[in-house]
Amino acid sequence: MAKIRVVVVDDHTLIRQGIVGLLDSQPDIEVVGQAGDGQGALDATTTLSPDVVLMDITMPGISGLHATRELKARFPAVQVLILTIHDREDYLYQALRAGAAGYVLKGADVQDLLAAVRNARRGEIYLSPSVTKALVADYLRRARGGEDRASYDGLTDRQREILNLIAQGRT
Repeated sequence: MAKIRVVVVDDHTLIRQGIVGLLDSQPDIEVVGQAGDGQGALDATTTLSPDVVLMDITMPGISGLHATRELKARFPAVQVLILTIHDREDYLYQALRAGAAGYVLKGADVQDLLAAVRNARRGEIYLSPSVTKALVADYLRRARGGEDRASYDGLTDRQREILNLIAQGRT
């Protein structure tokens, strides 16, 4: 199988180069480009045709969220993973609405980042465990309050049990 082609986008050079070194050390991943801002991400994706773009949110010029929307509009097959320090729900929801295939916190374990890249390549969504917990807790809060009641009622007992376990932080 061909290597996963990745472009790493972060405005902090030291962090970006550290991520590049980590990803390049994997036998199934190849970093084909780097960028320091959203415009650079768009340019690199246009010329390098990566499978996955690893994108920071807060950067000068075009933000990572705006660049994600643009990338998904221009290159729907390219998977964008958000890699950020922000664990705020509003950023998470904006990233998912923009078309991101995942949301990984910079404080995550190395294996979480690698799993996210590999999942994105397969077209799967990846959320950091702490982000997943917050997302499920928010969903359950809304469901219990009557919001989205119809979709919650449509879950089986087992599905509800699993959602509750995830909200408790279990995998």
